[in-house]
Amino acid sequence: MAFASGPISFQRFFVTGSIPSEVTDKFIEALNTHAFGKTPAAQDDVQLGWIGPGHLFETEIVAEPVACGRFAHLAVRIDRLGAPSNVLTAYVRMEEQAALEAGGREFLSRGEKKKARARALDRARGEARAGGFRRMNAYPLLIDLEGRTVFLGNLGTSIADKVGQLFSDTFGCALEPADVDRLALRLIGSQRDGRTLEQIAPFHLVPPPEGRGEPADGFRGGDLRFLGREFLTWLWHQVDADEGALRVQSGDEVHVMIDRTLRLKCDFGLTGVDVITADGPASLPEARAALGIGKQPTKMGLIIGGALGEFRLTLDGERLAVSGLILPEDRAEQDLRARLEGRFEAVADLASVIDGMFELYLQHRTSHTWSAELGRMSAWAAGRAEKTRVHAASA
Repeated sequence: MAFASGPISFQRFFVTGSIPSEVTDKFIEALNTHAFGKTPAAQDDVQLGWIGPGHLFETEIVAEPVACGRFAHLAVRIDRLGAPSNVLTAYVRMEEQAALEAGGREFLSRGEKKKARARALDRARGEARAGGFRRMNAYPLLIDLEGRTVFLGNLGTSIADKVGQLFSDTFGCALEPADVDRLALRLIGSQRDGRTLEQIAPFHLVPPPEGRGEPADGFRGGDLRFLGREFLTWLWHQVDADEGALRVQSGDEVHVMIDRTLRLKCDFGLTGVDVITADGPASLPEARAALGIGKQPTKMGLIIGGALGEFRLTLDGERLAVSGLILPEDRAEQDLRARLEGRFEAVADLASVIDGMFELYLQHRTSHTWSAELGRMSAWAAGRAEKTRVHAASA
């Protein structure tokens, strides 16, 4: 399973509602009640349920492999039972050919084609119910019971929706995506006047083209997703201005480098998307040129170092989803469970570091000094600012 070894990709959710703070008998009983195979397939020919962390067929869930310190480590199995589209197309053609041969004709009427398709659908559904087209997948899940946070080892929104429904059916509480909108409201909305976030609008580092207002996917009241690309742009500026030294709310100093991947999108929907993959992508001429014509990063490869070690990852600005995460090496001699717990704690630690950096950005963004900082960033984007060493950005 992805959280147990190798690079990790995940999207994160907050638990809203009551959930046990440790793996109890009641917790395991709830999982087994909704384990894979205990419920019939849904109307969309999808069958899902909980499984243990070991393999696809671990449908009897026990506490020992699931419980690991403050974490519950398990997976969701999702089977798709329907026939693939190419199989269904073949069945339709076979039914049509059979109808043509039976009638001794070269063409079928519209009604006859409809009946042929219905027969093909019936055949495909019957074979699907018998398991003929079953496609099995498992998606790892890590629940931080104390932190009331869920890490899903898959980045798809449709998988997230299914896992969210299963989680609600199992525990009677919902999963709230830890995306830019919700995280901003949690970090700043609870600490300051809630209207502060509502009143800010997207910034652009260059003026809009003549006759062009907000971008096609631009600001709508209450939609704070633009803060994600702004956060990555601000990090890029911090890397250039101060070598990526940030002092977050906890007092810890974090060092950031931009690594391997940079995806930039035009603010105004005019010049499309640039994807740059190279060592030090932010320093390349094409990256700086993109910044200077109104593009901002939507995805960025990062190396984040600090007291917790060095993390390598790619961060999606809008969703704050993480892909390709390489955790700090732990060279200590530990048994398997201790190493697993250490990995899980490192995943949770990284999430806290990202939250800390994002909170620092929001504090800058909502401060009375923001207009001056934005001016410096605009000059930097235009290539007018000299790279100078200043103290670490701090709260």
